[in-house]
Amino acid sequence: MSNKNLIAADVQSLEVESGLVSLYDLVWDTATTLHFHPGMSTAVRITAINGNNLTVNVAQTLTSGVTLTFVGYAADSTGSTTTRTTTTSADVSNSTTVAVTSSTNLTVGMTITGSGVSGTDYSPIVFDGNTYYAMPMQMGKIELKNDGAQNRPTLVIANAESIIRSSSVFQNAEDGGTNGLGNFTIDKLVGKRITHRQTLEKYLTLDPSTVSTKSVVEYPKRTYIIDSIKSKTNIAVALELASPFDLEGIKLPNRQVIGKYCPWVYTGRSFTTPTGACTWHKAGKFTQYQTSDSSTRGYRVYFTDQDEPIVWKYLIHASPTGLKGANTHPGDTSGSFALDALVGLSDGSGGFTYWRSNVASNSTIPSSSESSWQQLRVYEPFISGQTYSTNSSDSRRSEMVIYPVTGAISKDDTTFTFSNTTTVYRVTVTNGDQTPSDNSNYWVRADQCGKLLTSCKKRFQFNTGSVGQAQYTIPSTDTVNQNILPFGGFPGSRRHI
Repeated sequence: MSNKNLIAADVQSLEVESGLVSLYDLVWDTATTLHFHPGMSTAVRITAINGNNLTVNVAQTLTSGVTLTFVGYAADSTGSTTTRTTTTSADVSNSTTVAVTSSTNLTVGMTITGSGVSGTDYSPIVFDGNTYYAMPMQMGKIELKNDGAQNRPTLVIANAESIIRSSSVFQNAEDGGTNGLGNFTIDKLVGKRITHRQTLEKYLTLDPSTVSTKSVVEYPKRTYIIDSIKSKTNIAVALELASPFDLEGIKLPNRQVIGKYCPWVYTGRSFTTPTGACTWHKAGKFTQYQTSDSSTRGYRVYFTDQDEPIVWKYLIHASPTGLKGANTHPGDTSGSFALDALVGLSDGSGGFTYWRSNVASNSTIPSSSESSWQQLRVYEPFISGQTYSTNSSDSRRSEMVIYPVTGAISKDDTTFTFSNTTTVYRVTVTNGDQTPSDNSNYWVRADQCGKLLTSCKKRFQFNTGSVGQAQYTIPSTDTVNQNILPFGGFPGSRRHI
C-alpha cells in the first residue's frame, strides 16, 4: 500500500527539507527483480537491528560512550517525527555493526548523527522491504502528457556488466548482498520492464521485516520497457525506454511494421529454447551445391555488425608480420587489383588495414570513404597460452580468433578443422590465458548481424568467385540475388543484438 497524503503535503509546502531519492526496480524474469539507486545524500541510517547491535549502511569508526541521535518517522506512518538518543557501548573500528546501550524505540531507516559519524554518497538503501544497491545511472527526458504519443526517456547506466554477474556479489558494500545473474550482458536488458520510484529521504524509515503492515510513502511510480540500446561506449550505455502503452496494443497482423531493423535474435532459431526465427547457422556454415559435378562445397561465412567480411589472415599474409606480394597494396595509384582481390595496406605504424576490391582494375587507394573498397577484418586460430592484444586506437582492429578449432598448434597454422559451434571472437582485454566464449569478460563475439536487410543478403545470398572452402572462403562483392531471403525478418520494430 502506498500513502500519497504525506508526499502530497510535502509537495504543497513552500520548502521541502528532505532530499529526493530515486529508486529503480528492474524485472529480470518472473522470479528475479533487481533493485538499484543512483546515489543519494550522505545520511547514515540503520539497515537492521539485532538486539542492541545496529547494522548501518556505512562503515563507522567510533569510540565507546559516544552519544548518537536517531531521527525518523513513527512506525504507524502518521507523519510525526520521532527523535531518540543512545550511546555506543563498545569501540567500533571500520565496521557496519554498532553496539549501543539500548535499541528501544529505534527502527530501521532512522538517520544517525553524532560525534565521529561519517556518511557516503553511495550506500545500500532499504525501502519497501527491498535493498537497493548503488549503480551509476541517470534517467532523463521524462515527460507526462495526457494526449498524443508518450515520449521516450533515456536511461544511462555504467557499461560494467561484471557488477551483477554471478561471478561477483551484487552489492556496493560488504553488507551481504545477493548473488548476481549468470551470463548477464547489457544486451539482454532489451525488453525488460523497469519501474522508476521516487520518495523523500526522510521516508526511508520502514522496517522490511514488517513492511506489509505499513504504508509506503512515495510519488506515483512510472513503469517503462527497455526498448533498445541507443548508444554504447566503453564507459556508458544509453537505453531508450518506451511506455508499456506504446508496446502492448494487439494488432493484426500481430507484428507491427514500423521500423527498418530485423527484430530476430541472430542465429536464434532453436527447437529447445528459441530466441527468434533467424535460421543462419551459428557456425557460419554455408553449403553450396555444384551442378557441374553434383558435389557440395562447405564455406565459412562471417561478418561484423558493420557488414565487414571477416576472413582468414593468411589469405593475405605470408607470415605473421609480412604480406604476400600479390596482396600488398603500394599505398598509391601505381597498382591495379581485380574484383574481389584481398589486400593489406600499411597503417604507417607497423600494422596493416585490410580491404577487398569492389571493382575490377582497381587502382584507387583504400579508405573508408572510397566506395571501390570494402574494409575487412582478419582472424587466426585460437591457441591457448598465446597473447592476444587489443588495439588502443580502434577496438574494431583488436585481434580476432576462430574458436573452437582442432589441429592448430600455432597462430599461423594453415591446417585446422572447424566444428558445428566454430565462430569468430574479438579480444576486448589483452590476455594470454582466457578461452573465448559468448559470456567472457575478455572476448566478444565478432560475427554479428547488422540487423539490416543488407546484412541478411550478405549471408543468405552469399557468393564467392573462389573454389576455396572453410578458412579459404572469400565472400564476393556480388551476391546471388536469386536466393530467397527467409520470410518475416523485415522490417522490425526495434533493434536487438
